[in-house]
Amino acid sequence: MSGIIKHLKYVRRKKRLTQAEFGAKLGLPQSHISRIEQGITDPRLSTVVEMAHLLDQELILVPRAMLPAVRAMISGTNVKKPRWQPDEDD
Repeated sequence: MSGIIKHLKYVRRKKRLTQAEFGAKLGLPQSHISRIEQGITDPRLSTVVEMAHLLDQELILVPRAMLPAVRAMISGTNVKKPRWQPDEDD
C-alpha cells in the first residue's frame, strides 16, 4: 500500500494542503496523517478510500493484464491495441 500512500501524499502536497488541513477534513489529527504518510501506521482501506476521494482520486482494481493499457491511457502515451475487444453487449 506504500505506493498508494506515496501518491496520495504527492497529490496532497500538489494541492498545497498541510497534514493538519487534510486531517481536519478527514476528522483525524495531523499526527495520524503523518504516521500514515511515514508508513508507521497501516490505515484501514476505508480511510485510504476517503483520503483519495478528498484529493479527487479514485482507487480501482485493474486486471494485471490491462495495466500497460491503463498506464498508457493515464500518461497519454500510445500502447499497442489489444487483440481482443469487449462484446457489444457489454
